[in-house]
Amino acid sequence: MAKIKLTKSAVDAAQPQDKAIELRDTVVPGFLCKITPAGRKVFMLQYRTNAGERRKPALGQYGELTVDQARTMAQEWLAEVRKGGDPSAAKNAARKAPTMKEFCHTFMEDYSKQRNKPSTQRGYQGVIDRCIIPIMGRMKVQDVKRPDVAALMKKLAYKQAEANRTFGVLRKMFNLAEVWGLRPDGTNPCRHVPMYPPGKETRLIVDD
Repeated sequence: MAKIKLTKSAVDAAQPQDKAIELRDTVVPGFLCKITPAGRKVFMLQYRTNAGERRKPALGQYGELTVDQARTMAQEWLAEVRKGGDPSAAKNAARKAPTMKEFCHTFMEDYSKQRNKPSTQRGYQGVIDRCIIPIMGRMKVQDVKRPDVAALMKKLAYKQAEANRTFGVLRKMFNLAEVWGLRPDGTNPCRHVPMYPPGKETRLIVDD
């Protein structure tokens, strides 16, 4: 374990050994570059939370991040730690957060199938399969914002009754996301997004 100022030339010159080695930065405490026996060079940050827990998360791989970019990230994370945060835990939580596709499955299994009659379940599932998953399926539940819902409504403008049904399902799902702790309270992204004027084909799906 060597202590040097991490620079591009220093990281480029570092050669893999039989065991992993660490080059620790003299500028930012805890900032380091780990060189594996296979030759991978990974920037990491070692720190201790206010609760006394040790953390040593990877910031990113050299080549994907420059030394300066990784150092800036390390400084930003340390600033969060000083405020009582735990950026590594937050990053892990974000990575493990369900996608909209996964959440749709949970919504059907843990909510709709427990509460709704079969016809309502089929209505929900149809909207999910036709409109929600194709447009939002890969997004994380916690990352969906009001503009995303507005964009979905715009994409479905050619079939406004379907758009309104989809909106009703999304609004219910995001209310449950708050109840289940997947989003902070009061963050339903459907809020203030306008629906289309009701037409003769519009029939919102309601719980029975």
